Amino acid sequence: MKSHISWGIALLMLMTLSGCASHNARNINLGDMMPGEMISLKDGTKLACAVEFISSHYEGGKITAFNSTTNEAFSGRYHVMLVGGGSSTGVVTNAWGFTTGSIKTTSDATAATAKGVLTGSKGTVIDISLNLTPTKNPNNDYAVFFSGQGTGVDNRGARYQIYFGPNYYKK
Repeated sequence: MKSHISWGIALLMLMTLSGCASHNARNINLGDMMPGEMISLKDGTKLACAVEFISSHYEGGKITAFNSTTNEAFSGRYHVMLVGGGSSTGVVTNAWGFTTGSIKTTSDATAATAKGVLTGSKGTVIDISLNLTPTKNPNNDYAVFFSGQGTGVDNRGARYQIYFGPNYYKK
């Protein structure tokens, strides 16, 4: 009897813990804005930024940032370029030279880069370059991007480091 009660308590605790985990887990969908930060290399100012979570099918997305020191709000777009991967097609011939079939091979992108521009409400314009981490979506053939890092240079000569991804969600 004691073992049944122990198993019941253990099962109840497991269900309670799994319920907490599912409530705190972040469900990320296409179009969600991935949080991050831009750090000014001029003075160390941290700008809160967000990059739209997209599929490579959409080619690009939105990016926003806010400088709380100057109260300047930024908005813009970025465009994705996949690097690596591809496909090739060939024919299979028999010993007499007759075509007996064809073959197609494909490989996923190994990296992705993005270029974009952020325009500020006070005239600052930031040219950005991002390195994205592509992750294959198991539901289709498009890569989706979960995180990345990059750099930016504004029209006043200031440089920035940019970081974003799910690890920037507030816990």
